[in-house]
Amino acid sequence: MENVSLTAEERALVGNAGWIYLKNNVLEKVVLLMGQLHEALRAAPATHTFPFPAGMLEAGGKISRGERYRELPYVILDYPRLFSRDNIFAFRTMFWWGHYFIATLHLAGEEKEKYGHAIASAWQLLAENQFQVYLLEDPWQHDFEDGNYKLISAFSELEFKQLVARCSFIKLARPYSFEEWGKIVPEIVRDYTLLLRALISIS
Repeated sequence: MENVSLTAEERALVGNAGWIYLKNNVLEKVVLLMGQLHEALRAAPATHTFPFPAGMLEAGGKISRGERYRELPYVILDYPRLFSRDNIFAFRTMFWWGHYFIATLHLAGEEKEKYGHAIASAWQLLAENQFQVYLLEDPWQHDFEDGNYKLISAFSELEFKQLVARCSFIKLARPYSFEEWGKIVPEIVRDYTLLLRALISIS
């Protein structure tokens, strides 16, 4: 039989509904914030000039939320987004309770092959702007814990090019602390624009 007795801390918590209301209010505000970010990304000049795959922008954005990414609540905005069995081109913004916001460019399949050389050639731009590159084989971990990501500036240009060349997918990301809450939308739009620029700048 598992122990179902409550600790003193758990007893205090279970009798207090107020923190649940506060949590729900926060998550509703995060969803609204993601809606504002969606509109800002749609309106960004880069969105109208970048050669996205046909029909990709027409799919619009998708906001999803859940309670248990590593046991903590989260909210995700995918825009622009293309997820198919063989190809991925997605810009994902995630709020992770207790940690940070995360903005990630995820390319796989034909999209990674198409833009891999440009990404490798943008080493200096990506390094100077504090982007990180994903290192694991499982593409569906989204956080910066446990060595999932490493700063691109920590690689030499040759090492970064070799990493990009050997991977079947690439994820480039940046974290944003909750202290940046009031400027999170323009910060993410700025980095989204930089990442799209990196995809079409071949040195």
